[in-house]
Amino acid sequence: MRTASARTFRRLLVDTLFVSVTHFTVWFAITFYVYLQTRSVFATGVIAGLFLVLTSLSGIWFGSIVDHHPKRLVMIASNAVAIGLYAAAFAVYLTTDARTFTDPASPVLWGFVLLLMCGVIAGNLRGIALSTTVTLLVPAEERDKANGLVGTVSGVSFLVTSVISGLLVGLSGMFHVLVLALVVMGGSIVHLLTVRV
Repeated sequence: MRTASARTFRRLLVDTLFVSVTHFTVWFAITFYVYLQTRSVFATGVIAGLFLVLTSLSGIWFGSIVDHHPKRLVMIASNAVAIGLYAAAFAVYLTTDARTFTDPASPVLWGFVLLLMCGVIAGNLRGIALSTTVTLLVPAEERDKANGLVGTVSGVSFLVTSVISGLLVGLSGMFHVLVLALVVMGGSIVHLLTVRV
């Protein structure tokens, strides 16, 4: 893949890798954090169920968005929505008494979780949009390799996420997780503004 369009694809691939790792880190981190705070296995199960429900409800809609809009714009919008949701969650985290998060029935806790999980789900747009760029940017004879790289990005994201999220939650609860998320999403938007698809 040595053409200009293939180089663009590689840039999008690397950008999506960083963003995907970050989104999954948020997901794993909030799961770890809620368990450590509440000691409720049920609460962590609800978070996993929430992810599955939101993913299934948004899948068709996200596919339609990707089909009808420029791919780079979709990626930027995905990041922008995630930034808004993560920033709102960060504000909740900073202004809420830590003891509130120890109650598994706390509406504030579940509002916090919902903001974060919606931010994670917004990131699913990136994966869908990246898959469609294979057809747009990669020559037909090399698309098998490109699709393999897209799959690798997903696999690597899951591989490193648990380690990163565990370290960050152990360091400072959700504070550094959310700082990381905001920095990576913002950096990704800046990078995408320099890419032409």
